[in-house]
Amino acid sequence: MINGGSDMGLFDSLKKKELKKKPKIKPSAIKGEVKGDKAVPPKTEVEVIPVEEDIIARELIKPQVRYLKKITITSYADLERVSSELLEGNVVIVDLTPLEKRPDVLEKVAEQIKGMVSALGGQAAKICKAEIKLILVPEDIKIAK
Repeated sequence: MINGGSDMGLFDSLKKKELKKKPKIKPSAIKGEVKGDKAVPPKTEVEVIPVEEDIIARELIKPQVRYLKKITITSYADLERVSSELLEGNVVIVDLTPLEKRPDVLEKVAEQIKGMVSALGGQAAKICKAEIKLILVPEDIKIAK
């Protein structure tokens, strides 16, 4: 009972003062005024964005669609497809198991993949113990090892 014996707390008295200060909304401001036979819409402060600006804003905010793609390497020609997918920002799972029968080609392809990923700023990691499969990611995605 600090405030002269009153049970009301300090914050309660502030809340009551704020409630008293709120302006009352006139019904005509909500519904609009009627003049003659036509109704006048209420005045609003909402600004309408033109359609062109709205489309541009959606394009700027639009998330980039990326894919996870699997590519089976059977020859050197498949490496071009791998590099184009990485350049597009996609994650690539490379299956090198068809090259297990030809270890000399497998070694050269693996070196080329390593160099390509490094040149593009991406990362590569082996994802399977039984088969030779790699995951390749573009430069803006990182692999936690």
